[in-house]
Amino acid sequence: MRRALVLLATMSETDTIESVLGEVAEATGQLSRLDWSFRVLIVDDGGSVEFHALCRRLGTAFGLDLDVVDGPRAGLGGAVLHGFAAALADPSIGFVVNLDADGQHDARQMGDLLRAHIARGAGITIGSRWTRGGRCYGLSPARRVLSRASAVALHAAGVPRHVKDPTTSFRVYGRDVVDAIARDITGFSGFSFFGAAVAVAHSRGYEVVETPIIFRPRLGGRSNLRAVQVRRAVRDLPEIASVAAMVRRREQGFLTAAHAAAGPAAYNASRELEVLSNTPVSTRIVLDALLPHVGGRVLEVGAGLGLVTEQLVAAGRTVTALEPDPSLHARIGSRGAGATVLNATLASSGVTGPFDTVLYVNVLEHIEDDAAELAAARGVLRAGGNIVIFVPAMPSLWGTMDAVSGHFRRYRRRELATVMHAAGLRTQVLHNFDPVGIIPYWLAYRILRRKVLGGAAVGAYDRVIVPASRVVSRVSRGRGPGKNLVAVGSSAP
Repeated sequence: MRRALVLLATMSETDTIESVLGEVAEATGQLSRLDWSFRVLIVDDGGSVEFHALCRRLGTAFGLDLDVVDGPRAGLGGAVLHGFAAALADPSIGFVVNLDADGQHDARQMGDLLRAHIARGAGITIGSRWTRGGRCYGLSPARRVLSRASAVALHAAGVPRHVKDPTTSFRVYGRDVVDAIARDITGFSGFSFFGAAVAVAHSRGYEVVETPIIFRPRLGGRSNLRAVQVRRAVRDLPEIASVAAMVRRREQGFLTAAHAAAGPAAYNASRELEVLSNTPVSTRIVLDALLPHVGGRVLEVGAGLGLVTEQLVAAGRTVTALEPDPSLHARIGSRGAGATVLNATLASSGVTGPFDTVLYVNVLEHIEDDAAELAAARGVLRAGGNIVIFVPAMPSLWGTMDAVSGHFRRYRRRELATVMHAAGLRTQVLHNFDPVGIIPYWLAYRILRRKVLGGAAVGAYDRVIVPASRVVSRVSRGRGPGKNLVAVGSSAP
């Protein structure tokens, strides 16, 4: 038996939910005769207790396996990701069927999407208004033009050109695609989310297909589209393009880089870390930016060769440093003097805290499930304590050194904020760092595609680029892009 999750992201759309669930019940009832079963999940960002009660009554009346949960209050994209997480948590779910809760998508066409999805071996199947055979009613001429123009713009951002309706939410995702793309599209919302999902899936090598649908006028309520959403969608296009390109380069280079042939879990970064351990000036400047948020008792995750550990101890902090790589842990030596240094990850260390601060300096990008890592770190903080983060930024810079170093990602600001929120943290500080380093990094690792750190280049970075960046940041008051991000998230006091 095949099993699917029917996902409805809503804003307490009371006017339309009964008719939508009625159509869902009709479609699932027909498909159940073909050995399908369905679970219906409503993720509601409206927060209406009455709406939740109504959904449950309707689920019972229509004979649906239905649940309704509060959304994460992170926009439409956040609500869909919440549903994705629920699907992945249920091993019986093989597909996710996503549709709007306003009645513009006829849920009785679910069978058409599922048939096309399976017959064509697709990763994502889109119910399209604009492909051959599709029809669209109820859209104003301006909305039609906007939808078509959005598709053209998204083609330039990484969506394959055969996809004519990349912003619609009526689609089927295979479980493997949900698992593959969910993290990389974190932080996108609204129409950008659906375009980013297609672009990232395409970059991961999944087939994206369309099948025609009839798109209808709304059954009730009013459209959620606002001018501000259009502006955000335009603003997001470069980010979608950069993330899709990062994912594509990562797929090609992550395991084929000279130092990472054994895979990211087995990669030993000792050579790069040894070169970087001779950067006392830039390390001090980075710590100057972080120390105002670092309390007296610190848990440092990913100590490397102990350069940050040494400077934390010199600054009067009580430090517990974790380094999971045995060879790196064995080489920390005198730099770990005055600190408790453990050969462990946070999960395996057994530390319980409470700590005033958990510190990640150039570490979080190496951890695939960073939200789970930060949630675990929050668990060892005292009430009101801080998690302090320094990570590489700008996915557009992802290059050979990121591949060699085993980086899963370079962060976007909204992405990092979303991950921190998902971990239960309140963002206190989030700003760019090292604007001057952008061009040298881009030239070295995107254009020249160098795969090793050069001593002379690292020396120039240490003594010239980072100090110059500090001056530029002071003059610009932190405005503009940066090669890195500094973030501080606090636990609830």
